[in-house]
Parts: sequence; structure tokens; C-alpha cells
Amino acid sequence: MSVRELVQSNAERYVGWLREACSIPSMASDRNGLVGMAAWVESKFDDLGAKTQRLTYGDAPEMLLARWGAGPRTVLIYDHYDVQPVDPIDLWQSSPFTPEVRDGKMYARGVADNKGDLVARLAGLQVYRELYGEPPVQVKFLVEGEEETGSRSFSEIVDRYGDELAADGCIWEGAGVDHVGRAEIVFGAKGLAYVELTYRGLTQDQHSSLAVVAPSPVWHLIEALSSLRDPDGTVLIDGFYDDVRPPDADDEKQLQHLPFEEDKERDRLGISEFVGGVSDLGFRRRFFFEPTCNIAGIVAGFTVPGRSKTVLPKEAMAKVDMRLVPDQDPEDIVVKLREHLAKRGFGDIEVGTHSMEHPVRSRADSTIGQAAIDATEGVFAGRAVAPMMIGTGPMYHIANTLGIPAVSPGGVSRPDSDIHAPNENCRIDDFLNVIEYTVGWLRVFGELDT
Repeated sequence: MSVRELVQSNAERYVGWLREACSIPSMASDRNGLVGMAAWVESKFDDLGAKTQRLTYGDAPEMLLARWGAGPRTVLIYDHYDVQPVDPIDLWQSSPFTPEVRDGKMYARGVADNKGDLVARLAGLQVYRELYGEPPVQVKFLVEGEEETGSRSFSEIVDRYGDELAADGCIWEGAGVDHVGRAEIVFGAKGLAYVELTYRGLTQDQHSSLAVVAPSPVWHLIEALSSLRDPDGTVLIDGFYDDVRPPDADDEKQLQHLPFEEDKERDRLGISEFVGGVSDLGFRRRFFFEPTCNIAGIVAGFTVPGRSKTVLPKEAMAKVDMRLVPDQDPEDIVVKLREHLAKRGFGDIEVGTHSMEHPVRSRADSTIGQAAIDATEGVFAGRAVAPMMIGTGPMYHIANTLGIPAVSPGGVSRPDSDIHAPNENCRIDDFLNVIEYTVGWLRVFGELDT
């Protein structure tokens, strides 16, 4: 029996696993959900005959490290079991923790980020064992529970358990599948500086008639936000680009050959053009090699839809996330942000930090990278190899601190999977393909010459 035939014959069982996993509300706000999800993952490791260890640091959700096999090479697989919040709940067409399959897609919070990849890899290990016996390499499977809140304990875990995480290559959480079904494969991740800007300018809310003489905290914050970025997307924070590493000749060559359906992406977003009017090579260069400054949310005053209340709010708050590229440092960026605001008369705005993560590049010519590329053959409709993912994860601590080459290979997420948004989904066919793909890169990684 072929890998595909075995996967298809057990499809209902594996989709059932995914349904179970997505039924557990493993959000940071639900400690019981996190504990329950960790127990679910550990039970699957036990069923597969793994030796499992719980890695702890302070009161952080426990990480799980499972081991199989005893080959000459070691692969570290990284995934996470926590998920994003579900708000706004009224925009979901079905309950976020009651998975529902509609038109070949499963809808649930976390199904694409990251439980689909996690479960597909667990299923892939089982398929491998059933067809071939023990894996041809030593497998270490690391699953954490605070990725969606910035992996705040990850660096300490790596420092404490670095020897136990040692490997010849790392398979990171899945990059995804593009618009036409090509496996996306990336060798790094953008960093992140996530801040909360708060301005409290009045002792309490006032009648809006006083706006003629009383300064508005909301306008003050909006004016500060407007100083951070111009309309073409250029970030105006002093020194923001000082440490940005530009793409080199190899990067430029890779970008020239990288397929990307701009028309389909514009249609998906409902826009006529991208920021700054970029397209073609300029679009791809910006997409992967330029940092961002994004307003993730603003809260101030009276906001009940369909109702009116004339008020001058006493305070305003905005959440801003800045995706960073090598060699920017998130701590340095926050310092520059504070200096930028102070210089322009906004030093009275409080800057609080949340998720902070370093950007990282990993070797594209590694054995694990080659295995991830080669194994796409016959599973996906091609492959799209890119320099790094435009999102963020704690890859820096694996690829840089421990020096393990890392690759984020094809996964279950598509551009229309709505990760971090209502109605998150993944295609069942993509989920089954990732199971088959997992078997493939395991075999290739064990067979490749160094």
C-alpha cells in the first residue's frame, strides 16, 4: 500500500483527531484549555510510543518534548498548541470550538494556525511507523503553549534544555500553501515589536462641548500615530531602517523566480493596488525584506454601533505591531519609538511592550531544507521557495542560539484560511496532503547525503 492510499483509507480517523484538537479552547485566557490541550498532545505522543518530557519555566504553559527513533541524524519538529482569541465572536458562522466541515473545509479556531500542521505531523509519524517501522532518523517533537502571546519563555527554555533540543535540522510550523496549491517553503522569520500606546489626558470623560477648549486625548494619540508612517508604507520612526539587512544577490535571484499571483491576492483583499503601488519584483522585495508598522487596534470613548453619545474621552489606547527584518533588534526599535515620540511632543504617551521577537535567517542549503523541498514532489502542485516567512515565531532561538538549520515547509494554511480572524479554516485535502508530505520529508532526510 502506498503512503497516499494509507492516508486516504484512514482519513476519517485523522480528521477526527483534528476535530478533537480544535474542540479544546487552548487560548492564553483559558488556562484549563491550555492544560487540556497539552494533555491531549501528550496522549497522542504516548499512543505513538514516544518518550515524552515536559519542559517547564516559571508559570508558563508546559512545553512537550517527545522522542522517537535512533538514526544517525536528528530532526527537531516545532509546533504550538495554543491559539488566538476568537473575538469578534459574532462574525463566526459556527462556534469556534465546535469544528464544522463545510464544502471540504474545517472551520475552527486554530485549525490552520497551528493545530492542522501539528495533527498532520502526528498522523504522518503514525503512517510512517505503520508502513516502514521506526523513523530513519531520531525525531524530537517540541510543542509549546504560548506562541500566540509571544513565546515569552522560549529563550529561557532553550537556555535550560538546549542540549536536549540539539538536532541536525529543524522543521518549523508549516508555511502553508499558496493560491494555486504550491507548497510554500521558507528559511527564516520576521521579528516583532508589539507595543501598546496609552494616553490619559483628562481626569474623566467630559461633555463633548468642552472640546472647544479642552485638549482631546484621542486626537493627541491619532496625531502621534500619524507621525509613525507615511501613506506609501514607509516607517518614519527615526533610525528605524538603520540595521535593515538588504537582500543580497542570491536573495534577488530567488525573488525573481518566486511565483506569486498578485491578482488573486488583490482580489482576496478586495483592493485595487498594494501599498505604495508596488508590483512584480518590487512587491516581492517589500513583502519579504521590508519591516512594517501596523495599527492592530484603537480603543477610545463611546463606540457602541448605531447609537450616539457626545463625549470627550479622557484617554485613548492603540496597539501597534512592527514586523522586523534582519538585523533589526526589537528592544532597540522600542527605544527609537520612544525617542521619536518624545522629539515630536508625544513623550507623554505611555509605551508598554508585549510580544518581542528577533528576526532570523536560516541556511537554505541545509540537508533539512533540501529534504523539505524534494519531498513536495508528487504531493503538491509545485513549490514556492522564499527567503523567510512574513509572520513571526521564536525560530531565532533555534536557528541562531542553537545553530540548528530551520525550514518552515508546506503546511495546511492558505491565503484565504483567515488565520487570527473569524471563520479560520483549512481544506481537508491540504490537511491530508501534509500527512503524506510528513512521511516524505522524513524519508528524504534520512536518505540524503550530507
